[in-house]
Amino acid sequence: MTIRRFRAASHKDAMRKVRDALGDDAVIVSSRKTTQGAEIYAIGEADLAKLHDAEDIDATATPDFTGIAQQLLSDVQDMRAMLHQQQGDKVADDNRKRLYRQLRAGGYSDTLSRQLVALLPSALNHSNKTYPEALKWLQQQIVARISHQSEMQVHDWELVQHQGVMALVGPTGVGKTTTTAKLAANYVMQHGNDSLLLVTTDSYRIGAQQQLAIYAELLDVQMHALADGDTLDSLAEKMQGKRLILVDTVGMSQRDQRLAQKIAALGSAEKRDSTRIVLLLNAAAQQETLDEVARIYQRIASESDLIIQDCILTKLDETARMGGVLDTVIRHKLTVQATSTGQRVPEDIQVPDVEQLVADSLTADVSQSALAESEWEQGNEKLEPSQVFAHGHLIQSSMQALRNQVPHFQEFVQAWKQRVLPENWMNAAFPDELNMIRWAAPQPLQGWHHLTPHLGLNKQGLPLVPPVLHSADAPVLPDMALAPVQLFDYLPQTELLEVFSEHQTGWLATLNLNHKVTVQGQPRAVSELVKKHGIPLSKHTILYRGERRRLELTIAAAESEQSQQLVQVVYAELHGGPSKNPIQRRYWLADGHCTAEQVVERTRTMMQLEEYARLTRLAWRALGKLDLDGDVQLALAGALAAVTLHVEYHSAAQFAGLRGELLSISGKRGRVQGDKLLPAILHVMHAYESLVAAGREVEA
Repeated sequence: MTIRRFRAASHKDAMRKVRDALGDDAVIVSSRKTTQGAEIYAIGEADLAKLHDAEDIDATATPDFTGIAQQLLSDVQDMRAMLHQQQGDKVADDNRKRLYRQLRAGGYSDTLSRQLVALLPSALNHSNKTYPEALKWLQQQIVARISHQSEMQVHDWELVQHQGVMALVGPTGVGKTTTTAKLAANYVMQHGNDSLLLVTTDSYRIGAQQQLAIYAELLDVQMHALADGDTLDSLAEKMQGKRLILVDTVGMSQRDQRLAQKIAALGSAEKRDSTRIVLLLNAAAQQETLDEVARIYQRIASESDLIIQDCILTKLDETARMGGVLDTVIRHKLTVQATSTGQRVPEDIQVPDVEQLVADSLTADVSQSALAESEWEQGNEKLEPSQVFAHGHLIQSSMQALRNQVPHFQEFVQAWKQRVLPENWMNAAFPDELNMIRWAAPQPLQGWHHLTPHLGLNKQGLPLVPPVLHSADAPVLPDMALAPVQLFDYLPQTELLEVFSEHQTGWLATLNLNHKVTVQGQPRAVSELVKKHGIPLSKHTILYRGERRRLELTIAAAESEQSQQLVQVVYAELHGGPSKNPIQRRYWLADGHCTAEQVVERTRTMMQLEEYARLTRLAWRALGKLDLDGDVQLALAGALAAVTLHVEYHSAAQFAGLRGELLSISGKRGRVQGDKLLPAILHVMHAYESLVAAGREVEA
């Protein structure tokens, strides 16, 4: 495939060069203004046809150009439709245009609207019958880009569970004081009133302190008013022994010169690491205003070494167009922690139902959207096929995000390109960020002949690169004691677990329901023990294979077979969906020192890592076309699976955007889970290399 570059003093002259050299059916890959005029990359239809024929001959070839070719072929269709429209011929329905109008009518920005519709698969574009499917596809794309608190359970609501300082910030009238009271009431219902301190910094608005004081009196919690010019450090004595310090800040315009001083006052030397700044966004405000608020507040917070990653959407009952606030959340990579719909305390605050918010944002009447119609036409005057341009931009954006956000991803890319494992992979068993080790079972998956590599995990329970291959000489590596927590996908020798328990090294090992443990000197099946003597723990919501699920845990005490040391049997049920029965049941054995919080952390990690063996096998097959050495192929497959799970389960808002981009690249719909993300990540790597190579092709 030869992508040619054309330069001229103007875009019109460059397009004339394209037509003269490649004909009217040429496909524009990208177009941009330069200091000398205009620059266009284009490909002839004959070259494109050869590429398509090559794909038909060998469907199993390395997927360097598969996605690109699909986009280019789709672009040919779009360009011909545009030419027919100029000539006055009847053109098939354009669902991209319809979706664009729907987005703009819903309040989304022109930039995001164009980015989204440009990625619509061609199969959903030129047919009125496919519009409902195209609209559903669009909803999934938007939801995948929004990081949010789960709507399933309030018991593990992040805002209510936070320990430290939590300050609500935002412009005047956004609802900070009422939201503070709502959160305080929810906190008191779960944790009581002794561990909560309310603080107000609003000394400007008449009656503001009195309003919060009334709520404090009703909840029987302590309240303190911070004097103008003071910082939270002046309340160090009052904050002692308090689990949550909830701060209601003064409302200020994002353009107020005093805003920086007020934000800086929220930084406490003692509580800085546990300080959480939550931005309140008025859903009824204009998108441009919301964008300015988020941008300035985040910038000012960063200047004070504070971070704004969380937001609460207020006044949802007053807005007619939800798209503006959702556009701002996506653009500034914020996590939606709650939504507020009225003045009642504490009823009118909820964990967000993002799927419903997105659906509501796409129900606006488009019959009055004449402005969106004209904007769409003006944006397409360049005759530039936006789908290919957007696809290339998406490849670059995704690759940059993977490099910046996934530890050691670049080392994996280099190993993949060179087909050789880096030397530091061979010399160092695990990365520096190691906090847990997950030891894979000593037998392969059914239908496979390779052992799944071991994984190192960070403090969040997320996989790290590189993985560690099994060793026949040393099934359990000597440096395994490097990590304070050991997770086993099987039940190791009792002697090893006792050594860990003696040294107070945490561990969790997988059991089957028929495994027997000792209770008061008598052997009992773990299923029977849990049923008769189990103690239920609190319920938690976790992300599991692309969906939010409710995790219900039960623990029961038992004894080690040889030394009679205390151990714990952990039983887990995973609930979700229409059925009342659990969708998964699991048993584990844990050390006797394991606390309830540690049980939750370790079982959640084990549940989320269940995909690892299957994803490693999927990656191993995808890499089989590269003619690699056996150990190299397995190590790269394990690394690719580790990267996939890291992206799938990272809770930061930046990863929500990355998951959304990868879902677009995969061309698939539905839940964002590992078996969709893995081929998308591999495609990004292939396509990025192809685009880099194509950029060096012949100039015209």
